[in-house]
Amino acid sequence: MGFTVAVVGTGYWGRNHVRTWAALKQEQMIDSLIVCDVDETRARELAEEFDCEWHTDAATLREKFGIDAATIATPTPSHAPLAIALMEQGVDVLVEKPLAMAETEAQSIVECAEQNGRLLCVGHLFRYHVAIRKAADMIAAGELGPILHIESDRLSVREPRPDIGVIAALAIHDMDICRDLMGDVDPAEIDAFSLPSEIEGIEDHAVIHMRFPTNTCNNPLGPSAQITVSWRSRVRGKVRELRIIGRDASLHIDYLDHTGFWLHRHPNNIRGPEWGGFGAAPRERVEIDGGEPSLTAELRAFAQASTRLSSGASMESLNLLSPGPIGVIGMRLVEAALRATKE
Repeated sequence: MGFTVAVVGTGYWGRNHVRTWAALKQEQMIDSLIVCDVDETRARELAEEFDCEWHTDAATLREKFGIDAATIATPTPSHAPLAIALMEQGVDVLVEKPLAMAETEAQSIVECAEQNGRLLCVGHLFRYHVAIRKAADMIAAGELGPILHIESDRLSVREPRPDIGVIAALAIHDMDICRDLMGDVDPAEIDAFSLPSEIEGIEDHAVIHMRFPTNTCNNPLGPSAQITVSWRSRVRGKVRELRIIGRDASLHIDYLDHTGFWLHRHPNNIRGPEWGGFGAAPRERVEIDGGEPSLTAELRAFAQASTRLSSGASMESLNLLSPGPIGVIGMRLVEAALRATKE
């Protein structure tokens, strides 16, 4: 029957998953695709649009279609029960972020994967962004000098979600990427403040400050990161930007660009007319060949890992960028930021 994948959930991100899997099916990366949603009309219409089959009961996907893997893109409260139920049936799963509603619940999903020998990945898709991977390599090689600080903006305009606010929905990406760029080092301190939306208990704007341990990335004081996330971006609209400031050079990454980024050189923090004077340091474009949207790269890696695992490869040999434990750490960072907003 070949490699069969199901997408559970047909909301905004579920649709993106279906569209991306359908493209990978055209590449023969997978053989069959199933759309699943409790809303029969939504499931049927999306399946017809992308020429695949549809179903309304996630619990019987394995029995009816023999699926090998699934991506779960439902509202966050249903992530844990769906992931656990599918893995117990022998299905590999990729769960959209956040992995669960709490760190303890996320840990239970990881434990289920271990007990059943299943592949569990979490949708921290920006770990697959080509510019992030290049930046991580440059930082590790010392090409930017000691890292001083990181600035991240993730802004958009939308109605607040009823289940989670901007910290769990948006900032989880940026906190994870900052940790990733620091060599998967945990922050020593997290401070944050947030502003309430019209839905009680749901924040729609937040600023988070992370301080990393001394000597991280060769900075004796420890690098810092400031993250701004918002659903109130009426002036700037959709923004997905990252700026990494080093002693010798800085990077400007636009997550919406998969072809490269901007490098600003300022060796030993030099100042003066030829180094920008009172303006930005001279910049040069760093092109990256073979880049593709992060979701495509993430699902491609998930399909390859699931196929390799079914062929007898060990879990350790898969070299995953976003395995289940990353989702647990992501929830730990979210909970720390939410606590900070109340202090």
